Amino acid sequence: MKTTTGPRHPALPLSSRQEMCWEWERCHEKPYFAVVSIDCSTALRLLGPLDAGALREAFAEVTLHHDALRLRLDGPPEQAADVIRPHQTLRATPLPLEEAVLPARPYALLVDLSTRPFDVTEALGRAYLLRAAPDHHVLLTSFHHLVFDAASHRLFLSDLAHAYNRRVAAGAPLRPAFSYLDLIRAESTRPALDDRAARLAARAALLRAYGAGDLLPGRTAGPPALRHCYDEEPLDFSTEQTRRLLHAARAARVSLYSLLIAAFAGALGHHFGRERMIFSTPSHGRLRPEHRTAVGEFANMVQIPVDVSQDGGHRLLRQAHEAVREASATVDLPFGLLAETVLGRSGDAGFFRYGLGHAALRLHGVTGWALDRQRDDATPMHAMRTEIMPIYQDFSRLTYATRQASDAAAATLALSLTMTQDARLSGALRHETAYHGPDTARSILHHLRERLGALSGSART
Repeated sequence: MKTTTGPRHPALPLSSRQEMCWEWERCHEKPYFAVVSIDCSTALRLLGPLDAGALREAFAEVTLHHDALRLRLDGPPEQAADVIRPHQTLRATPLPLEEAVLPARPYALLVDLSTRPFDVTEALGRAYLLRAAPDHHVLLTSFHHLVFDAASHRLFLSDLAHAYNRRVAAGAPLRPAFSYLDLIRAESTRPALDDRAARLAARAALLRAYGAGDLLPGRTAGPPALRHCYDEEPLDFSTEQTRRLLHAARAARVSLYSLLIAAFAGALGHHFGRERMIFSTPSHGRLRPEHRTAVGEFANMVQIPVDVSQDGGHRLLRQAHEAVREASATVDLPFGLLAETVLGRSGDAGFFRYGLGHAALRLHGVTGWALDRQRDDATPMHAMRTEIMPIYQDFSRLTYATRQASDAAAATLALSLTMTQDARLSGALRHETAYHGPDTARSILHHLRERLGALSGSART
């Protein structure tokens, strides 16, 4: 185990949002050191004259500016699998920026560097400056999801560009940053813990009543291991069809997301013969204005219970809309504690992060659930052209330790839709091939289209 020099800060618990990522991490067979950790990696190509010294100083400044980037986990006991919730401390020094040569065919190296396991007791982030030519570099940054979410990409790159530009040209200092440690400390007060315990118990009782942990029937007997092997059935709408759906949502005074949840719940209820469904979805979790300038892990999984027995158009829409609204207020409930309370088990393994729902629904580009990542051309650095290079992590390398961890639940059926630039919804229903076949996916999409057509048709009359 490595040791970082400098004064050691007092140990802190995980934040309510970090808990979800930790439950995911400890689902693996070898937690802590020898696992392909979930991470958030960005490869930024830099074309033009680069001042490497100024970039190194700017990177150090930004990692000192956002304390979440210097967090690290305390070392585990001898039996790492027994660790239920680790504590964390703050590095006294900024993260280093390592340098290396970029080969002519760089993709394999970028994937390798971005998927190497973290020594989480040393740091939860790392960075490389890779040189291909004097005027061609790639900055690769990888941060563990425990300290970095999707919205953090944009904030981190913006601050890095700002700090670099000030060194090589001119500019103002970085704006003050919200301290992630303040979030942890505020959640750790006795009044906050008592309030959270009461809300968690009430939420767990509701999710149990809607069948959390009761998986949708699949093609095999019992819950199979989730192997990250998916097929998908496309779901695309024309611009006119999308306009009708938006009009239907406005006419009912609900969000488009609520309308989609209601229709998806009705389709699944019809196919599987259920009256109650729970949907899991990620929420960006940045509930206060100051959170939107902070790098850190704010996202969490929230669960949306829908009573399909009210499948009668307007009533179902209103019920789904209220369920979505109430779910957004539960983003600060720690996922692991909620799962333990709902499912009545704890300690011996992690809970898969979708494990409390029957299906998942994501909507991008038109909702408040997710904050958009920065555009590829939106990182202006002095005298250089920058662009994001896509990197795809191979999640097939992940394995799960126990049946408890491999209860796939909502991850076996996940509907993802995006509002495209030409104002139409486009996406697909992904289904885990070991669990659901293409006939199931097509049947669900057929019923979903029927319900959406009825909803948009009723809005025109």
